[in-house]
Amino acid sequence: MSRSHLIRHPGPPTQPRRHVVRGVAEPLSFELGAGEVLMTAIAQVMDAADCDSAVVRLDGLVLGPYEFVMPDKSPDDDHAAWYSETHSGPSARLDRGTAIIGRRNGEWFLHCHAIWEDPQRGRCAGHLLPHQVTIGAAYSGAGYRFDGGCFDVTADAETNFSFFRPRQLTQRQDVNAAIVSLAPHEDLSTAVAELSAELALGNPQVVGIGSLIGADFTDAPSMESPISEVLLLNDARGAGPDGPYLPTFCVDPDGNFFEGTLKAHTAPICVTFEMLLVAG
Repeated sequence: MSRSHLIRHPGPPTQPRRHVVRGVAEPLSFELGAGEVLMTAIAQVMDAADCDSAVVRLDGLVLGPYEFVMPDKSPDDDHAAWYSETHSGPSARLDRGTAIIGRRNGEWFLHCHAIWEDPQRGRCAGHLLPHQVTIGAAYSGAGYRFDGGCFDVTADAETNFSFFRPRQLTQRQDVNAAIVSLAPHEDLSTAVAELSAELALGNPQVVGIGSLIGADFTDAPSMESPISEVLLLNDARGAGPDGPYLPTFCVDPDGNFFEGTLKAHTAPICVTFEMLLVAG
């Protein structure tokens, strides 16, 4: 039986199930200064880049004092999943991290899932709170700028959450990429494969974060939790002779970690999945 039956959201199903905006992605390099608040520093990067949205890697970023949350069960019937209490630490270094950058009420905002090493806690993973994260050391990073549309925080009746959803801003003729959000119960690998073909992106790079209702891997034990937070790892691709290649890291509400290559048709979305596909 599909794992999708394990999660039922409070509202009517969102339509369409895949929100997609085509546009132009180009490499983006950036610098972050020590002592700055992560959200403030990223907003300055975005203002200087003069682009509509961006998706960046934060691998190796050193944190000073920081706060984060993990996935958790909902305390009420208003949501099917929720967040843990806020955790904090004095310092850490990100092993891998992905930030989706868009707008919330017209202001720059970011959504970041990461894996890191904390001297006191050891290995951690979850959702960094961008206004409560201080950059611990100067950092040079990279990712993609995107023009033609933006990730915009949008209220979603199905899940009763507000989260990033692509919004088209301009029509571009020279498209080479798309920003995407997937609704609950969409299978991640199926959606990536179909979008790669429909958008004529070849074997695109795929960068993204979200949540899954369990997952099976071709090379590691399954994650059975119906609630999780997830990031796709470097080198994820949308097509190929064996279908999408989606190396993935997951954390469940108990703090268990799972890492492996997603097996096709085994990873339905829990709340949302946000990603950028860049033609390959």
